[in-house]
Amino acid sequence: MAKKKDESAEVVVSDAHDPYAIRTIEHLFSLFDGGDFLAEVLEGHRQLQIDMLEHKELHGTKGCKGSMTITVNYALGKQGDVDMGATVNFNAPKAPPASASAFIDENGQMTLYSPLMKRMHGGVRDVTPHDPETGEVRDV
Repeated sequence: MAKKKDESAEVVVSDAHDPYAIRTIEHLFSLFDGGDFLAEVLEGHRQLQIDMLEHKELHGTKGCKGSMTITVNYALGKQGDVDMGATVNFNAPKAPPASASAFIDENGQMTLYSPLMKRMHGGVRDVTPHDPETGEVRDV
């Protein structure tokens, strides 16, 4: 059996030109706070782009991500009126964590002195046989 279509749920679209119709997102955003919200969105978007360029310059492209989240809340009134609220959030790229390097010595202490350098600087080796006057190493 075919399911009947609910006639009351149909949306009526008027062909008449409504000069008050909100046709674009920009027009919608300009309604909030007398246009200040739209200005906030555009300025925040511009600053996000600058933040991303600065992050790239300082840290390269790794982790160079940002986001803009716009939330519009609607509440329908009894007379067909709609109350609206809008918020915008920007997330700029985060700087990578500070980093450092050190070594651990044989006693378990952190040090800047490399164990490889310690082995390399173990002192002067005695080369025998050599000529004590010239320091020339003799072939054996």
